Amino acid sequence: MPQTLISGTPRNLALAVFRVHIENGLSVALGVGLTGLLVGWGGGFAAAVAAATGAVAVSISDQPDPLRQKPWVLGFALALTIAFTALSSFARFYPFTFIAATAFTGLFTGLISAYGKRALTLSMTAVLAFVFAMGQHFSAPADAASHLALTALGAALYTLYAGLFAWIFDDRVRRLLLAEAMRAFATYLRAKAALYNPDAEGPKAFHGLIDAHAALVDRLQAARDALFARRNHPVQLKRIDTLIALLDAFETMLSSDADFELLRRSHRRDIKWRINALLLHIAEQVDELTLALRRRHSSVIARGHDEELTALIAALGEAPEDGLTDAAFAATAAKLKLADSYVQSLASALDRNTPPSRLAAELDLNAFRAPVPHGLAVLRRQFDFKAPALRYAIRLALAMTAGLTLTLAFPRFAHANWILLTIALIMRANYSVTNQRRRDRVIGTLIGCAIAVALIYSIPTLACLAAIVVAVGISHAYGAVKYRITAIAASVSSLLLLHFSAPLDHPQFFERIVDTLIGAALSWAFSFLLPYWEKSDLPRVVRGLLTANSGFADAALRLSSPSQRYRLARKKALDAVAQLSGAIRRLADEPNIHRRALAALTELLGANYLLASDLASMPVLVRLRGGDLDQDAEQAVEASRSKVLVLLSPDAPPGAALIAPPREGLSGMATNAAMTVLARRLAHIEHAAEKVARLATRPILEDQP
Repeated sequence: MPQTLISGTPRNLALAVFRVHIENGLSVALGVGLTGLLVGWGGGFAAAVAAATGAVAVSISDQPDPLRQKPWVLGFALALTIAFTALSSFARFYPFTFIAATAFTGLFTGLISAYGKRALTLSMTAVLAFVFAMGQHFSAPADAASHLALTALGAALYTLYAGLFAWIFDDRVRRLLLAEAMRAFATYLRAKAALYNPDAEGPKAFHGLIDAHAALVDRLQAARDALFARRNHPVQLKRIDTLIALLDAFETMLSSDADFELLRRSHRRDIKWRINALLLHIAEQVDELTLALRRRHSSVIARGHDEELTALIAALGEAPEDGLTDAAFAATAAKLKLADSYVQSLASALDRNTPPSRLAAELDLNAFRAPVPHGLAVLRRQFDFKAPALRYAIRLALAMTAGLTLTLAFPRFAHANWILLTIALIMRANYSVTNQRRRDRVIGTLIGCAIAVALIYSIPTLACLAAIVVAVGISHAYGAVKYRITAIAASVSSLLLLHFSAPLDHPQFFERIVDTLIGAALSWAFSFLLPYWEKSDLPRVVRGLLTANSGFADAALRLSSPSQRYRLARKKALDAVAQLSGAIRRLADEPNIHRRALAALTELLGANYLLASDLASMPVLVRLRGGDLDQDAEQAVEASRSKVLVLLSPDAPPGAALIAPPREGLSGMATNAAMTVLARRLAHIEHAAEKVARLATRPILEDQP
């Protein structure tokens, strides 16, 4: 049966549960639960709890990674769980070695952050293994060895489970990651629709669009990394075709923002409402297509919006405003029509009866995947006092050592394992993320401890064990989505695990709150030690932005451009916009930042987004009007490309940004309608490039008094 639209609450529910983080959390909960049951069946309750701690530690690193990376990630997680459980278990038997072991754990955690996002999950695996073992009470090394063996068994069983699960459900995971990208595209379309709501506040809607763009770029990269890694089977090729169709639809939608500033000033409310409604309809269709990915093979009918587009184009001629605005509305409508056709291509790629194309063979897909740092050379480069990873490692090691020292001095009022865990979970390499996680951790711990106490006193022991499994799954699922939920669930699971590992007469509710507040205070205090502020990285980010823009302009400002080169340049440019957007969000939380500095960066971000829209509109223009361009078009495009590359060069002299765009020379190109459109677009691109260059070269952040 063809895929049909599911309306109302059932469809919303289907969209809510068909999420990669939810299914990943469910698989983790299942693995931890099975590990505990299997070991408990053979060794009893205490053995099950010890094995579960090993499984929970490894599960932190069980993320929806590409299948080829899974053995490496899980293997490192297993090794780290065993190593740091052993370190924590045996260091306590020798004077002062536990302090050294704690400092080493902090240094290790900070240094391996240089290996990227996945290394952060491995570092948390090490910390969790360390603090879980710290919570145990061993009377002799033999007891520690026995606990280590059970923890290693649980970690190994979970590693085998996770590897097998990843192999069996590889296609499911890739479909989920593709669905996340499509959901982000639908969100982007709704943010774009808000631009054309005449009653919406323009700047707020534009900032919402940029945020949605940054989130979409991140989801697209996750999908690329997973889908482009495997292309040996027709089904895998179809997934690649679907993602490429999504990218083309996104580019065309992006190009329709090139005239946004002019259209917002228009008095044609009726036209803007029509565009708003059209974009919302397309977003609904993308949501519908997302649900088609729930099945390995789906029958999908490509449904366009010809009626709405025809009505929009007809309405454009009913009450003309002025030549420039009318031309901008007509160009935007043409781009939306082309974008709608790409959404239909997306539906066609999803349909089971459509054979895979040859795009996967024609493109070097590995060039579009994010590089994975590896090798000891990465670590050696961090041993520089200016390196952010080393500064973070020193900061974290000293904070954890201070926490341990405090607990040794006041053993009745502070508990080392919970304080150290709080510090490690809160502290990150930049101040903004640390600040946000500190708030979420404190609030989440208060709520989680209250829930844990209620569970301990109100439900049977077996039900508490089941609650641990559920909490582990929830904590894992929302780690990268909403950390406050993770903090709540992690507090529940950790408090229950510690309660079963070392049962006491009361569930340590108030002690855990005090420990959390101590850990949060230490993480705040040490975040000012050897800080690496976001503003220190801004020159590199802005320079990278100009370099990416220059590469995109070089590929886009041509009447024909190789697909591989253009697509790669487009990706780098959009990634650079998303990187600047993230830097601005983090910078806003740093102390002593002038509001005018943030306003200047936001202005640069907005100008750069519009430049990207302008450049993306060039290939669209060639597709729509290429056959009508005359022989002078190539020379004009070449001249504009040369000028834009000078403007966007990171090494350009300051005066280069002040060169006025050659409007007169471009206006002389207007020998027919297509050449008029080209002349207008080239002038717009030059003006946008000049604005970006000017904003990028002025002082953005000033020294604070």
